Amino acid sequence: MALFGKGEKARAKSQPIRNPNEAMPVVSRNAFCRICDDYRTFTKCWLRPRHMTQCPECGLAFGDVAELYKKFQPVCPKCGAFLEQPGFEYGLCDGCGSKFELVTGAKPGFLPNGQQRAEMEKLGKVWRIE
Repeated sequence: MALFGKGEKARAKSQPIRNPNEAMPVVSRNAFCRICDDYRTFTKCWLRPRHMTQCPECGLAFGDVAELYKKFQPVCPKCGAFLEQPGFEYGLCDGCGSKFELVTGAKPGFLPNGQQRAEMEKLGKVWRIE
């Protein structure tokens, strides 16, 4: 039944997501940015629906995704990039562009990119969760 577009919606739901690393956009929000040290708008926000199968920084395709996600905070074995957890919301700060894990009722969790990790390592402020 194509009346009011109902046939198209049913067809869209039955089709799988083509890219397993694809995230679903969510509404922007205001949150505290540790880098800017102020409340900022996070215009670009998304929800991770499933495990990541490829590293967003170095492009490494993961062989055993389940093994990576057994850890408390999964990281890429090649470059050390922090991977996003399924079911969590993430956002980029409009002020500095840093990525944060946005949890309602809690402070945003900072996920440093490669350049930020190198700077933190140089200053001796990198933590490794093994």
